[in-house]
Amino acid sequence: MLGAIRLFDVKIAAGKTADKRPQEESGFSLVELVIIVGIISTLSGLIVPSSLNWVRLERVNAYTRELREYLRIVRLEARRWGSSCFINVNPIGYNSIPRDKESYGYSVSCKYSNDPNSSEYSPSSIGALVPAINNSVFQVVNKNFQVTPNGRISSDKSIVIVIGSKYHKSGPKILNCLVIKTPTGHIIKGKYSLNNWLSSNMPVSKISENDILNPNHCISS
Repeated sequence: MLGAIRLFDVKIAAGKTADKRPQEESGFSLVELVIIVGIISTLSGLIVPSSLNWVRLERVNAYTRELREYLRIVRLEARRWGSSCFINVNPIGYNSIPRDKESYGYSVSCKYSNDPNSSEYSPSSIGALVPAINNSVFQVVNKNFQVTPNGRISSDKSIVIVIGSKYHKSGPKILNCLVIKTPTGHIIKGKYSLNNWLSSNMPVSKISENDILNPNHCISS
């Protein structure tokens, strides 16, 4: 009888040991967790900068498209009403736009009449349609200019606009450009080939100094 009891106790103990084994073998060891965390950190370090660069590139491209279309609309507005439209660059300092806010890189006004007594004398509302800009994008323009009543550009040289942004932890590298031919007003879009004049703290919007923008460096795309 005593031997049967001992044999029963041994079977119970063996069963408990068998039940514990799967629990002891489940989960990850400390070494495995450290390796997994290291892999995730490495992948994050590679993916996050690339994602940020892609977002900045899309913002530059979107602003370039909007600005090109807007300038075309200004020319149509001038021709439609026989008005003169004045396009002036608004200077905006580096990183000076409040977070989650937008500003405007141009002031645009069109007068429908030269007669102060005319109901069409007041500036048009087209200035309210200027594309918004924020700290993630910068633009440099070689000069202010005027669109004549027949939709032509009143300027002694072509208008050059360079639009760019910055890669993650590096200087400005994304450079789109628009060239507005004078006097026809035809707009060419491309990539600007020179960047040695750029600084790491580019103002959001400015007129270039020392005539550094050349339409020949805007490579049509």
